[in-house]
Amino acid sequence: MAVVPASRLTLRYAQAVTVLMAACGIDPAARTAFAARVRQLQRLGVPPHREGQGGGPAYGLAELAAFATAVRLMAAFMVPSLAARYVIECWPTFAPALLAGAREALPDSYLARRPLGDETVIVIAPSALGDLGRQGRHDERYAGTLGDMAVLSPASVLDTVRNIGGGVVLDTTAFMPKLVAGFVEAAIATEQDAMRELDLLRFATWN
Repeated sequence: MAVVPASRLTLRYAQAVTVLMAACGIDPAARTAFAARVRQLQRLGVPPHREGQGGGPAYGLAELAAFATAVRLMAAFMVPSLAARYVIECWPTFAPALLAGAREALPDSYLARRPLGDETVIVIAPSALGDLGRQGRHDERYAGTLGDMAVLSPASVLDTVRNIGGGVVLDTTAFMPKLVAGFVEAAIATEQDAMRELDLLRFATWN
C-alpha cells in the first residue's frame, strides 16, 4: 500500500464518512448503515484507500468522489458489485462530468487553467441492468457486460433517455459541489491544495 506524499491532502475515515454523507444527502442518523455500505464498496475495490502519514487509511478528494459516485449509482437501484465495476472501469468517463458538476465549488483559477464543458449528467444504458434478475443482489462480483455510457448536458438528457429506453441517470451537480466544498473545509485546504486534488481526481485510475 502506497504512503500518501506529504503534499497530498487526505481525511481520516470518520471525517471522510461525514463529508460523504453530507454530499449524498444521507441523514446523520443513518451513519451506521452508511458506513457498512462504504465498507462493502471498499471490499469491492472502490477505491483502494491510501495510508496516511501517521498510519491508517486516508482518503483524498478523488477517493471520496469515487465513493460518492458508487453510492449515487446504488441509490438509483444499481447493485453494489455493478456500481463498483462502473466506477473502477469507467473512471475516465466519469471524471470530467464530476468536475463539471462541481463547477460552483471550484476555484476560479482552476477553471481558468482547465476549462470545463457543460456535460454534467451521465446516462447508463439499461443493457447491463437486465442481467440483475439472473444474478443475486448480494453477489460479491458482477461479471456481466457493462452498458454503454453517455456524458450529456442537462438539456439533452430527456431525449437520450427516451431513445435508449430508460437507464440510470446520474446528475453530478446533485452531489459534487457539496463534496468538494466539504472536503476543502474538512481538510483545511488552500486553493493550491484544492487544485492539486482536483487534478488527481481528473487523472485517477482505479484498476
